[in-house]
Amino acid sequence: MKKKIVIAIIAIILILVWSIAIYMICNPKVAVLCYHNIGTQEEITNFPEEKEWTIDVDNFEQHLKMLNDMSYKSLTLDEFYKWKKGELDLPYKSVLLTFDDGFLSNYEYAFPLLKKYGIKATVFLIGNYTKESNEEWNGNLRTYMSKEIIEKAKIEYPNIEFASHSYGLHENGILNSKKYEEIVQDIEFFNEKMFDTNIYCYPFGAYNDDMVKALKEERFKMAFIFGPTNKEYRKASRDDDDFLIPRLNVSYGIEPSKLFLRLIMPF
Repeated sequence: MKKKIVIAIIAIILILVWSIAIYMICNPKVAVLCYHNIGTQEEITNFPEEKEWTIDVDNFEQHLKMLNDMSYKSLTLDEFYKWKKGELDLPYKSVLLTFDDGFLSNYEYAFPLLKKYGIKATVFLIGNYTKESNEEWNGNLRTYMSKEIIEKAKIEYPNIEFASHSYGLHENGILNSKKYEEIVQDIEFFNEKMFDTNIYCYPFGAYNDDMVKALKEERFKMAFIFGPTNKEYRKASRDDDDFLIPRLNVSYGIEPSKLFLRLIMPF
């Protein structure tokens, strides 16, 4: 009797594994990881208001080491887009790393580590938060990359890409008061004052119909969201709207083992 029960349990497990494997093959997904700030424990302690959005440097390196040890393929925006449009097949262990806002800590801590492990990433910059030049890193987690640093990073770190997080719309609730024409103007401001890009990340992950319409008419290819509910914190699929691409929130940091478990889940 016990032998039959064991056999039945094994059979059920095998069926489940087989079903999950078939599902993953038929419904490929890519994890788009979203980070924000990065700092040492001392810096995080000094800026408690940033704690929710800041991953510890050592924790971040653990993430990268895990991705490297597990042979994950990190993607460029173009590779992700071609995969999404069905023009490129990717291994199951593929991931797109993104950083929101353009904090100077990214240049100080994240970029060297990404280069060390050979991992690609994208930074979504807030245009009007950048200055022409800025002081040396002093541990202030509220400091943003300057245009000078951004240009320097493009040379030093060819594995890093930059795209738009809006020029001047990164204020809570501002989209609700902006008209279509003002959103188009902000898009043009970014392209004029920063650089041309056709990839967008919504300010605070918030969007409305005018924003989506403006991006489409300005010939953008993709736009990424951020939440706001747990159901939007998931892997991206080819079926997702090109202008509503979900991401996984890892800004605050998690143990690499938990991140790995999240990455192997089929959703």
